[in-house]
Amino acid sequence: MRAMLLSLVSFGLVLGSSSLRAQDDLRAVIDKAIKAQGGEEKINKHKAGHVKSKGTVDVQGMSIGFTEDASFHLPNKVRSVQELSINGASIKVMVGFDGKKAWLNVNGMDVDMMLDKITDLMNEQVYLSEVTRLTNLKDKKYELSALGDTKVQDKPAVGIRVANKGHKDINLFFDKGSGLLVKFEHRTMDINTQQEVNEERIIMEYQEKDGLKEAKKAVVNRDGKKYIEMEVLETKYVDDIDDTQFSKP
Repeated sequence: MRAMLLSLVSFGLVLGSSSLRAQDDLRAVIDKAIKAQGGEEKINKHKAGHVKSKGTVDVQGMSIGFTEDASFHLPNKVRSVQELSINGASIKVMVGFDGKKAWLNVNGMDVDMMLDKITDLMNEQVYLSEVTRLTNLKDKKYELSALGDTKVQDKPAVGIRVANKGHKDINLFFDKGSGLLVKFEHRTMDINTQQEVNEERIIMEYQEKDGLKEAKKAVVNRDGKKYIEMEVLETKYVDDIDDTQFSKP
């Protein structure tokens, strides 16, 4: 019995050592991705900015064109102004998150329905941004596990699952050649159906801005069906954005 216990302890030590090595291997993938994107210093330099984009969103059998002018201020403030064209009619949607509460305005009128769910979604998006920024993953509060090799856009990729207490897991996939993040997926709530869906965001193309590799074109799929296709038109980084810009107008 003593010999068996000693063997079990030894086996446990071997597994523990392998686990530590595995974590080191996974963090090496993250480090490669950070370097490919432009390096930790450049990534962490930008705390606020504005992003203009355009695209289409597929809802209830319709493909709706949109433009978006979004602003952000790390770590948790977001504002988006969207112009949508539905059957020839223009609709302006403004949504914001001041770090605590969300607000919604459609065509100049405040919408108070489902603000608790929208706040939850905004918190989720803030966390998603925190993870996909990659430099934050150096913190040991994030538990990394291997998803193995796969292909994204017919190119070899490696997957890593990120777990953090109080949050849903996020799966990250990195191109084996360039090291860049090319896809990430997570479970989220569809605000229209009130059902949980699997969402994947595939980065189709990168562009360079101020020494950083940034996503230029992306596709968002939900439960295997295309949901959003978008292209970034302009990115402008700034040192600061006043907090009032993220408050309810």
